[in-house]
Amino acid sequence: MRYVRLEWLAAEVMDGLPSAAARSTVQDLIVDVAKRPDRWPTPGGEDVVDVFGSRCWVSYVAYRDGLEVRDIGWAG
Repeated sequence: MRYVRLEWLAAEVMDGLPSAAARSTVQDLIVDVAKRPDRWPTPGGEDVVDVFGSRCWVSYVAYRDGLEVRDIGWAG
């Protein structure tokens, strides 16, 4: 089973996004990333990867059983 965990900074940013639509946009990007383990960095939490959506980005690391989102950005 794969999981996605928000690190404390990412959780704070998610809580501070300006609207429900903004949160949904970020969540959609995270779900898209989680569905594509072939694009994840090497598991172990050492390699941070940034992925960009149309109005947001997330920084994450991979572990064998899932992802940890370290940071979220919003440009909306």
